Amino acid sequence: MVVLAILVVALIAPRLNEDRRDARIARGTPTGNSSSEAPARHEPAARNPATRPHLKARAAQPSPLPKAPPPAPRTARATADRLIGPRAAIVIDDLGQSFSHFEQLAGLNIPLTIAIIPGLPASARTVNEASLRGIEMLLHQPMEPREEAGKNPGEGVLLTSMTAAELRARVRANLAAVPGAVGVNNHMGSKFTEDAAGLGALMAELKEHGLFWLDSRTTSGTRGIAVAHAVGVPALERDIFIDAEVDADFIRRQVRRLVETARVRGTAVGIGHPHLETFAVLRELREELLASGVTMVPVSALVRETPELEPGTTLAAAQTSKGGSGEPAATRKMKTP
Repeated sequence: MVVLAILVVALIAPRLNEDRRDARIARGTPTGNSSSEAPARHEPAARNPATRPHLKARAAQPSPLPKAPPPAPRTARATADRLIGPRAAIVIDDLGQSFSHFEQLAGLNIPLTIAIIPGLPASARTVNEASLRGIEMLLHQPMEPREEAGKNPGEGVLLTSMTAAELRARVRANLAAVPGAVGVNNHMGSKFTEDAAGLGALMAELKEHGLFWLDSRTTSGTRGIAVAHAVGVPALERDIFIDAEVDADFIRRQVRRLVETARVRGTAVGIGHPHLETFAVLRELREELLASGVTMVPVSALVRETPELEPGTTLAAAQTSKGGSGEPAATRKMKTP
């Protein structure tokens, strides 16, 4: 009997052990047996969809995608990058003698900048109308020409014989006559723009008023850009005289040359005068200009911030710095004031 009982226990014990193990598995209790799938062995049953039917639907749903980051804010640099492209500006000098000159320019519907000489019969009316219409203005400052030029620059002229105080007082008075001017360029001035001391007084006044300098380059020896940078005044210079010869064919070639210069260099500045031929050619080429791929802009749009000066650069250094001729081939041989 004892032997029979032992045999029965030996047969039944393995079956009981299997039943107990199956019960533990069903409850999610670790069995204590080793397994090559270690993560499955340690995962709690509470998170196992196979043992918790109510979790199956939840497990089948994909996790929501992370929200896209907000768009980067627009920066001035990004905006400028979108605007990069060839640009050209046309400045019409000598406004103020006749109001009809302004009316003809305003009727062209081309972005232009006008340079007004103070004290002429129509100067004040031109300033008022330009302000009302939002047309950009410069003070066209009369400056001393070389004696051989044989021309009278008019009232309010800057002379190399004047003191710095006299020069600054005269510039202030002329600026007051052209309120709203965003910059200054020279009327004549082939002698004055070679005089660094006089230019230093002029640039000091421009800096105080927050204005820029446009060098008309009436002489290859101008020191205007060098002195402006030494004082800290933003500056640029004329690339092309569009009507150095008052002839429609010449003006037409020069306007197209201005556009081509802008395509090659990125920017270009042309200066013209209130001649009937200039008005006629600009009117004729208006659609061509606007469709050229070169954006026509007021000259202030081309003014860059004053570059950082090399260590030791001073006004004294600028007194010995002469610019290159900068004259276009078509105008280099022309006699300029």
